[in-house]
Amino acid sequence: MNLDANVQKLLMLVLKRWRLILIVALIGTMAAYFYTANFVDLTYTSTVEFLAYTQDARQDLSDSTNASQTVSNTSKMNYAIKMLSTYIELFQTNEFNQTVAEELNEENGQNYSGGVIKSAVTIETVPDTAMFKITVTTKDADTSYQIAKQLETSIPEKMNNTNNGLVGASVEDSARKATTSEKLGYPKKCAIGFLAGAVLAIAFVILRDLLDVRIKSSDELSERYGVPILGTIPEFEIKANNSSRLSSRQTGKSSKSDGNAKSSKAESKAEAKEDK
Repeated sequence: MNLDANVQKLLMLVLKRWRLILIVALIGTMAAYFYTANFVDLTYTSTVEFLAYTQDARQDLSDSTNASQTVSNTSKMNYAIKMLSTYIELFQTNEFNQTVAEELNEENGQNYSGGVIKSAVTIETVPDTAMFKITVTTKDADTSYQIAKQLETSIPEKMNNTNNGLVGASVEDSARKATTSEKLGYPKKCAIGFLAGAVLAIAFVILRDLLDVRIKSSDELSERYGVPILGTIPEFEIKANNSSRLSSRQTGKSSKSDGNAKSSKAESKAEAKEDK
């Protein structure tokens, strides 16, 4: 029951401050839009898709005439799938990416580093298949395309020179130069900014209420200290009494000032008669 009452109290507090929460959420949305428009760079992507296979699997598949040989070919393909994660880990090493950078620099006269290649490349496998895809994302369409084309050569060479060339790779979908940039994702980022602003505002409202030790009502006083409340003085009566006292003081001051003014005038007239 206490938990339910506390939750209900927090909900009422949040609903009471909905204007503040909405304003902060809108500020978060505008901040996310401003950040995306001014600090997020346009990117361009090129992809290459490979098929991993054992070196003699294709020949065996084309010549297979019975069930036993088909089972053998299936086991070879399963071996290629099993080894795929190992090769992908090799493609993510600094040594391999540095080799790709050197070959790319030599061929295109560029000055790429292994770190640039590694940060631009993403590798993912296609579930339950021996296919894997290389995605190259940079700020320049030509750079993404050049790296992807170089990987079409470097990856099969690396697989042929590893594990005695037992597993190879063939390019099934060649790289293409990106004609348009990737979308900046304004709706998604603005939605994240809105939610972040709302969460921060709600947290502020709740923390402010929890840290406020003032007693705001008679019910809260009775609940906190167990003291019976005999009566309360409405706030409007106090304001009325204060205003009446203030007006009476001002009236008294004005009457005194009028009396002083009259007495000063009488004294001035008396002095004028004596002079005559």
